[in-house]
Amino acid sequence: MLSFLYRIARSYQQEHGYRPNAVVMSKTHFRLLQASLPEISDYADLSRLLGMDVVLSEDCIHPHVSWMSMARRAAGE
Repeated sequence: MLSFLYRIARSYQQEHGYRPNAVVMSKTHFRLLQASLPEISDYADLSRLLGMDVVLSEDCIHPHVSWMSMARRAAGE
């Protein structure tokens, strides 16, 4: 799962010319990632590891990355 996130982040950067600053995933995705990485105890740990904000969405079928402005991030979008 971690390698998948790094792969999609790298692909995003190559396509857009800048790094994504958010990863969108479901709680299930987070729990699976947490189970494989014992050092990840919460969303802040994952955010620091990835260098991106973690956005949870139960509508998310597959994790994806994006770039969000500060206003959108503050609103929780």
